[in-house]
Amino acid sequence: MEELSLIEIIQILLRGKKIIAIVTLVFIIFSLIVSFFILDPVYEAQTMLMISPITNVTTKEADNTFGELVSALSQYPQMTIDTYREQVKAPSVLQYIKNELGWQDAPLSYIASKISVRAIEKTNLITISVKDKDPELAAKIANLLSERFTEFVSETNKKQAESSARFIKEQMEIEKENMEKSSEKLKEFLSKPRGPEELNLELESKLEQITQFKTDLAQLKIDESSIRASLIKGQNLLKETPKTLITSKALISNDLLSGILKDEMKLDAKDIAQLKLSEEEINGVYVELANKVNELEVELSSITAQIENLEKKITERQEEIEALQLELATKQQEYDMLQHEVELNKQTYDAYQQKYKEAMIKQSAKVGESSIVIVSEAIPPTKPTKPRKVMIVLLSSFIGLLISIAFVFFRESWIKSTKTAKT
Repeated sequence: MEELSLIEIIQILLRGKKIIAIVTLVFIIFSLIVSFFILDPVYEAQTMLMISPITNVTTKEADNTFGELVSALSQYPQMTIDTYREQVKAPSVLQYIKNELGWQDAPLSYIASKISVRAIEKTNLITISVKDKDPELAAKIANLLSERFTEFVSETNKKQAESSARFIKEQMEIEKENMEKSSEKLKEFLSKPRGPEELNLELESKLEQITQFKTDLAQLKIDESSIRASLIKGQNLLKETPKTLITSKALISNDLLSGILKDEMKLDAKDIAQLKLSEEEINGVYVELANKVNELEVELSSITAQIENLEKKITERQEEIEALQLELATKQQEYDMLQHEVELNKQTYDAYQQKYKEAMIKQSAKVGESSIVIVSEAIPPTKPTKPRKVMIVLLSSFIGLLISIAFVFFRESWIKSTKTAKT
């Protein structure tokens, strides 16, 4: 087709103005008939819910992974606005609506198609909209839906709490049995002789003994050194001291001898005075020194024997202490393992018991009623939302106009081509 100028286009439209007007009018009349007489009005009822998302506040314990695991068992499931929004059209909720309305033959998808859920941005509000030809029925479905949804959330969380409580109780019974078994093992271990406490007391006693022995040994060695020095000094003095002493006495001083000499030898006193008597006698100092040296030798021998005895006792005690320390370490390790097992089982049991109580409380709590508030109940709408009659008429008019213009140009092109073919 040749390019047309603006004037030619206007001329073509003017020549076909009747056709354009008739076709457009037909489309307008058809859209009015469909909007007012064929399409049924659809009403939309809306209810608004305020949601309090459920979150679990947990206390973080250092390096306590087990505590976190047990806590997770009794927690509510994380419920966000999106989670609530998706649960509104849960099958059990739709089935409730179906039973309440007596729509036994209606599929759940049909009921779901009437419902739309929207979360209002930057708020904790969601709106539930229900569309139906009957405004009263639309409002009723919206209100039933909000009420049933609240109950559904409570029931769902109750089932989760019941499941958690049941599992925690089973684990709690197992841990209680484990705790009792470990306690019995510990009692049996403590009832045996030579336990860690007894061995520890015995070890302390022997350590005190060996400490005393070493103290006594040190004192004896000091005494031995002192006595040995005294003995050496005494022996040296004894060597230097003579065993006997020679003394000279005048005979005149001895009345008996001087008398005999006077009678037998007829000596006078002057002669007797010139005579001397020599005597050899035992040195008292030597004897005293000898006795002292002997006493020191005996004392040194006794101290040496005591030192040897103490050294022997110290060696024996040392061996006994080493054996006791080895036995105590073995028994202490076994005791610590049993004690740790008992404590661990007790902590585990206590943790399960605490979480079981929490789960029982959550089981009785009505989460739906506490986390969902119906802000606005649905009321029967007075004006339908569909069909949009003005929009339908305007759209039909536009479509009719386009079709009629297209037909006018096609008709003009057809006429021209026919004339050209005849010439």
